Amino acid sequence: MKVADLHSSDWAGVCYLTGGGSLLLSQLLSVPGASTTILDAQVPYSYEALAQLLGSKPEQACSETTARNLAMKAFMTAQQLRSTDQLFGLGITASLSTNRKKRGAIRAFVALQTISRSQVSEVEFSQSRTRQEQETMLAQVAYAKLCSGLELASDAYPNCRTQTADAQNSYSRLYKREPFALGTLTKAYFPGAFNPLHTGHRSMHALAQKLLQCDVKYELSVKNVDKLPLDFFDLNQRLNQFAPDKVVLTNLPHFVNKAKHLRRNGGVSFVVGIDTFARIIQPKYYDTGEQLDDVLNFFVTSGTEFLVFGRKVENKFRTIKDLSIPEGLRQRCLQVDATQFQCDVSSSTLRSET
Repeated sequence: MKVADLHSSDWAGVCYLTGGGSLLLSQLLSVPGASTTILDAQVPYSYEALAQLLGSKPEQACSETTARNLAMKAFMTAQQLRSTDQLFGLGITASLSTNRKKRGAIRAFVALQTISRSQVSEVEFSQSRTRQEQETMLAQVAYAKLCSGLELASDAYPNCRTQTADAQNSYSRLYKREPFALGTLTKAYFPGAFNPLHTGHRSMHALAQKLLQCDVKYELSVKNVDKLPLDFFDLNQRLNQFAPDKVVLTNLPHFVNKAKHLRRNGGVSFVVGIDTFARIIQPKYYDTGEQLDDVLNFFVTSGTEFLVFGRKVENKFRTIKDLSIPEGLRQRCLQVDATQFQCDVSSSTLRSET
């Protein structure tokens, strides 16, 4: 498929490339009509520039995860620049031949993100190829994967290892700007990233249902205040941990929006750990245009309640008594202390052990 054919399609997007793959960008921009397709492009060549773009330091500059994160970041930028569903984010990370000896594999990862698809491909190169030959091959493979991922052409490199995760059911709506919840609403929710879901979460859930005397559903938001949105690979992996009727999917990273959109016939209750509750009352976590005082006042006047589980932090069991919060909000909280529940298992610790 010719570059001119891509430019004549309805697709537009953003490209983030870590040096390798820049030949593709040159080829895309050198054909008339590029301004209708390429909304923005960046080459975060240094590790520091890459970390700044992604918002955190990647474990590896050239990896499947980093390529997918670049694609998601690019997709989010595209959504800010244009209002249409036919947007893509393309991310490329590469470790190609250079003027010093390479310790790892000579390879690249090409990732694509759209509102209905996450795709990533791994390309390996022979060390006998020159840098220019590797760049040429990478540009060819990346363009082929872009066009096939957008369903504009068949895959010209089917033997290249490619993984694809397509949106299921109404999942695409979670990646739009409008607030959306997918699942049966209830009176109480246990929000979290659940990466992974562990015995501590399950025990908290069981005790919360007993204390609140109602059904409590897990709530998983594809968007996060501190991190990039989940792509469809991560979303499917997280969902596989739950029974379908036990989780509500949302695109609501802020608790004030959860409280507004997840209510059913009155107020709503949230099951949270003390560390999460501490973040709820920090001003830096609000970019919704609302002041923190207004948010906290909404929690009080709307009947929002919090079941707060204490936990050990730096060898001390922390509870809401250790936090400075308005009295009105404090009265909307029910504390679960160490005599009722204590579990030191954390998702971050479990991830580091795998």
